[in-house]
Amino acid sequence: MQQSTFETAFKTVKKLVEDFESSKDYYLASSYSEQSARHDFIDKFFIALGWDVNHETDKNPYEQEVKIELNVNVRGRKKRADYAFYLAPNFRDVAFYAEAKKPSVQIANADDYFQTIRYGYNSETPLAILTDFEQFHVLDSRYAPSIETSLDRFVKKYTYKDYLKKDTFAEIYYLFSREAVSGGSIEKRALELPKARGGAEQLGLFKGAYKPIDESLLDDLDDYRNTLAHAFKNGKPDLDHWALTEIVQRVIDRLVFIRFLEDKLIEPEDIISNFGTKSESVWKDFVSTCRKLDKLYNGAIYKKHDILDAPDFRFDENVFSDICEKLSSKNTPYDFDKIPIHILGSIYERFLGKVITATAKRAKVEEKPEVKKAGGVFYTPEYIVRYIVENTIGKLIKGKTPDEISPMRFADIACGSGSFLLGAYDCLLRYHANYYNKNPKKATERDCIERDGALILTLHKKREILLNNIYGVDIDQQAVEVSQLSLYLKLLENETLGSTAASLRAEAGETVLPPLNKNIQCGNSLIEQDFYQGVQEVMALYEDKIEEEREINPFDWNERFPGIMKSGGFDAVIGNPPYVRQEMLGEFKEYFQRKYKVFTGTADLYVYFFERAHQILREGGLFGMICSNKFIRANYGKPLRDFLAQNSQLVQIIDFGELPVFENAATFPAIFLTCNRKARSQKFIYAPIKRLDFDSLENEVDAVGSQLDNRALNGDNWTLASGGEIDIIEKMKKVGVPLGEYSKAQIYYGIKTGYNEAFVIDNETRKRLIREDPKSKEVIKPFVVGDDVRRYQTNFKDKYLIFARRGINISKYPAIRKYLSAFQERLTPKPKNWKGIEWKGRKPGAYEWYEIQDTVDYYEEFEKPKIIYPDIAKESRMTLDTSGLFAGNTVYFIPTDDLYLLGLLNSRLIFFFFRRISAVLGDAEKGGRLRWFNQDVIKIPIKTPSEKYSHSEIVSLVSSLLTLHKQLPGAHTDFEKERLARQIESADHRIDELVYELYGLTAEEIKTVEGSFNAKEN
Repeated sequence: MQQSTFETAFKTVKKLVEDFESSKDYYLASSYSEQSARHDFIDKFFIALGWDVNHETDKNPYEQEVKIELNVNVRGRKKRADYAFYLAPNFRDVAFYAEAKKPSVQIANADDYFQTIRYGYNSETPLAILTDFEQFHVLDSRYAPSIETSLDRFVKKYTYKDYLKKDTFAEIYYLFSREAVSGGSIEKRALELPKARGGAEQLGLFKGAYKPIDESLLDDLDDYRNTLAHAFKNGKPDLDHWALTEIVQRVIDRLVFIRFLEDKLIEPEDIISNFGTKSESVWKDFVSTCRKLDKLYNGAIYKKHDILDAPDFRFDENVFSDICEKLSSKNTPYDFDKIPIHILGSIYERFLGKVITATAKRAKVEEKPEVKKAGGVFYTPEYIVRYIVENTIGKLIKGKTPDEISPMRFADIACGSGSFLLGAYDCLLRYHANYYNKNPKKATERDCIERDGALILTLHKKREILLNNIYGVDIDQQAVEVSQLSLYLKLLENETLGSTAASLRAEAGETVLPPLNKNIQCGNSLIEQDFYQGVQEVMALYEDKIEEEREINPFDWNERFPGIMKSGGFDAVIGNPPYVRQEMLGEFKEYFQRKYKVFTGTADLYVYFFERAHQILREGGLFGMICSNKFIRANYGKPLRDFLAQNSQLVQIIDFGELPVFENAATFPAIFLTCNRKARSQKFIYAPIKRLDFDSLENEVDAVGSQLDNRALNGDNWTLASGGEIDIIEKMKKVGVPLGEYSKAQIYYGIKTGYNEAFVIDNETRKRLIREDPKSKEVIKPFVVGDDVRRYQTNFKDKYLIFARRGINISKYPAIRKYLSAFQERLTPKPKNWKGIEWKGRKPGAYEWYEIQDTVDYYEEFEKPKIIYPDIAKESRMTLDTSGLFAGNTVYFIPTDDLYLLGLLNSRLIFFFFRRISAVLGDAEKGGRLRWFNQDVIKIPIKTPSEKYSHSEIVSLVSSLLTLHKQLPGAHTDFEKERLARQIESADHRIDELVYELYGLTAEEIKTVEGSFNAKEN
């Protein structure tokens, strides 16, 4: 198709205006149809803007940038949007919608505005178009629509005569042309529009309308769940929380699925809005409809339920009627034809984070304990799902025929709401459609039908792919149900009335939805029946304890998937395993220790999913998961690192570092791709991602990734760096000795405390105590924490420690004894698990006060000169203390006054090394700082100076830096501050040069080190 330019577009549209004007009365007559208007004018208008409306280039029906709906009207019900515009290669997310009308209709009416806005809102597109060519209205679809306010939501209105004005037509062209949209024109224009928060009234919005579609629908579903839980509990008080959770979930799933059928026009009539018209009972009509739908569609959703579908189930129907009224197609802002399935999945994922709890009389909805502990539910972004799927399943099926793909099995063993299963299914559907369109002679009538000049998959074929290839397991029965629901919605995504869905229903003995109970199963992927072996009387322990049994829920892979396991296992395992901290694993630890090679007592739950996945993969099968990146460097990750290096072929590690991939989550993730075969030598791609505003993850990986080999996996830690960086690190190891050997002194941490307030006082309190009792000065020590320790300086903040350790008789210091006694009184009764102050009677008037967590007798070391540094920092923040500072447990210190060592530790080269071996603190708000753990610090290679000159110059420079940093806070003029800052910078730079020389780095290697800082300064 010829590339559109503004001049050619303007010329074409100008001719369309002339044609319209020449026979205006004819085109404005009511007899002139919308279909004709589209053919004569609207199609050509968008073609002029560069869109392939007639699919002259885009022949594949699954990869067309313009999707056009036929002008159908089913029994008076609203049809779909006429035009949906996409940008290749992303055919999943709509760029914008356009709704067409015939020119005789006044398009500025509430109903048409409402419907057009609803299209955009549900697909999360900020702008939508309503046009009959005579008029062209741009509407704001960022916020939920309502009939009452829809007419206030226009952004700009144009008439066909405006198209003749170059400047005015340019507004349209540079907003909606193919060229402009690919450059982000719609998003940029949306940023210029008024914000809703705080200004909702001015925008004509109702309360809550400004919420994104996922937040809004989630809030409504939460509200429906809460309302139904109370109503059902009041109507049937004997319901426990498991039954309540199940039946409420089932009702909501049924309603959502019905709305989906309505908006997809798979069902010929509105269903929910007609409840109560047949039996005068909304609930009875709902139940009878579900029984009919069960016969047509099958699946777990409409399966007869002993409680819900029982004729004697009674509750206050008014609450259900109210929900149906809000959710009906006539009133709701939600269009389930337009909400992307993966967005619906993200909503359900968060919805599953809550559970209904019940007492004898009440029911309430609350977060699951594990969700509360984790800080929420974090849904995997769709671009990550797509990347993992394409690099596992996509690679496995590439070049294969449908018959060759048919026996392949792909699984998510912690499937949740089914996001990865949806991604896998979507990949397979697209591949099959592409294959048949390229090889039409290979397609049978059961595989494809022709529509709009292209082959599309039949419902029969999509069922077959789903049943053959997609498998999932989750411990949560509600998650299993939602996964099945999501896959059913995907199955029916492109079906309509009169399509293969209707024809399949007519086939004898075959329902629309296939049974998925063998594919998507409930169980604990990590625990088998042998959990009960070797534990004395364990069966008796769990007998009649349903809650505990639900948590265990053993899942034997050989019994549940016998055919797959006998044939060698799954072809691919993908997903995002749950993150559960080790302290919450409880009784499972003993089992994991006995069962898994990757066990360590401090490992999070996700590490076991790695080993389990590789256990159930066939030889050569592919593995792809996203999880916390902590195990790459943390001590507890060593067994998993060894397992992966020794038992699999690493393919890719995509490390997001400190980037907040999961919104508001404190976990920083990485993608791990492996092949399930032992490798003699490792060659894999490591891609440290530095930003999230990339166009595609694929391109970003290509841009920043580098190939690594076995050298990256040597030793206790993985050194994930470029080949050139690894060469530098290995050189440093060869010429230096580990800090633990260089410094004969032990590295200490500061005093561990239960409650800092128990013994840390401010300067005013210190002065008062010393004034009352001068001897108190002996046991009051200056005190700092990690945040006070800076590079070559300490920001002492007048905090002091009452240092009354073992062997010191507090009765010798009356003022301190009085102060601590008063403090102790304020803490009566003591808090639960109190670990702050402990009082022990020795003899009348003599008390011993000490901090009971501390058992190491190293207090005298605080009084000596020492190098101190914080336990968490973005950079090297070492300094020398000679003033006898005491420190809290967020500070480490080395008892030495070695200025040469201090200079090396603060150098860029040493920090370059440490960045590659240290753990990252998983806290999005604090920027992913480094953990300066002892086990990593002692590995820093320290080069013993071969020349006295280098040693003495570094010592001299460090001494100067210590002095300069002391002087800097006292500088009052800008000149003085700048002078000192320049001197500090110069001294730092010179030390870096000397350190590079000491370790023998070449000019090219220095460039590599410096380049790593330029890419991302820490």
